[in-house]
Amino acid sequence: MVGKPDIAFVAARLAVFVDGDFWHGHGWRERGFDSMEAQFAGHADPAKWQAKILRNMERDVAVNGQLKDMKWKVYRVLESRVRREVEVVGDEVQAIVDAARGV
Repeated sequence: MVGKPDIAFVAARLAVFVDGDFWHGHGWRERGFDSMEAQFAGHADPAKWQAKILRNMERDVAVNGQLKDMKWKVYRVLESRVRREVEVVGDEVQAIVDAARGV
C-alpha cells in the first residue's frame, strides 16, 4: 500500500498514520522551541536534519494525494495528540469507519 499506513481499514478505505512529532515536523513545538529551525540551532549539521524532516513532510503530502486519488480517506494524527487524547482519536477513527459503512 502507498505510504505504509500504521493501520489500514480496507473495507472503509481508510489509511491511518500516527506521525512522530519530531520526524514529521512538529517536534519543535513539543520540545518548546520557537521554530523547527531553532531546534537545530546548536546541532553540528542543522541543514541536514531540517532537509530530512522537510522531505518527510513533503512525502506525507504526496502520499496523502496518492491515496486520495485511489479513493482512500487519510487520517493523520501526531503521536503527541494520541498520548493526550487517545479516546478522542479512537472515536474520530471510529466515526470515519462508521460513515464509510453507512452506520
